[in-house]
Amino acid sequence: MNHGIDAIILAGGRSTRFGRDKASAPLRGRPLLQWVADAVAPAVDRLIIVHAPGQALPAIDAPLPLDFAADETPGLGPLAGLAAGFAVSSAGLAFACSCDAPLIAAALVSRLAAIARETGADVVRPRIGGFPQPLVAVYRPASCLAPFRAALAARSGGLRIVAACEGLRVVEPSDADLAPFDPGFRSFLNANTPERLAEIDRLLP
Repeated sequence: MNHGIDAIILAGGRSTRFGRDKASAPLRGRPLLQWVADAVAPAVDRLIIVHAPGQALPAIDAPLPLDFAADETPGLGPLAGLAAGFAVSSAGLAFACSCDAPLIAAALVSRLAAIARETGADVVRPRIGGFPQPLVAVYRPASCLAPFRAALAARSGGLRIVAACEGLRVVEPSDADLAPFDPGFRSFLNANTPERLAEIDRLLP
């Protein structure tokens, strides 16, 4: 099935809070990167893994066509990673997430993409608990690449993804809008520390 959407998985972060490379961290015998790839695969056509230059990624069994993009401006955070992913994406839409969110619901990805198509938005960014979630969101790479690159070049907005989206058409579905597609909002749980990874492990059957 052609979904018309790529997945951009950011794997090149410094992992300072986690203490080691998160993409390779094991969860039930599989690296976190594999969990994320498997989670989003039913809703997308291609996986794009964004990594730091020279980073050793874990071997994964890719369920879909797989491409890699090197973040040529490492150290500038996820904004730079997304720009690198947008430059590689050839689909009309791209779902963006980090490599430490193993419980993403494919139904949520599909719903965000549907909202983008229905509204013509450049960015469909959930607002959960009152907070925007730019790393569980859908973007139009053709619209977002230039302003993201401009924000990086100017070092503006504190290099925040939300700031880089100013001026774009942004839709922010709420908790109530998205609850039917991810009732426990587990898509928004990140294993950004070993303790959080252990918490996520306990949620698995």
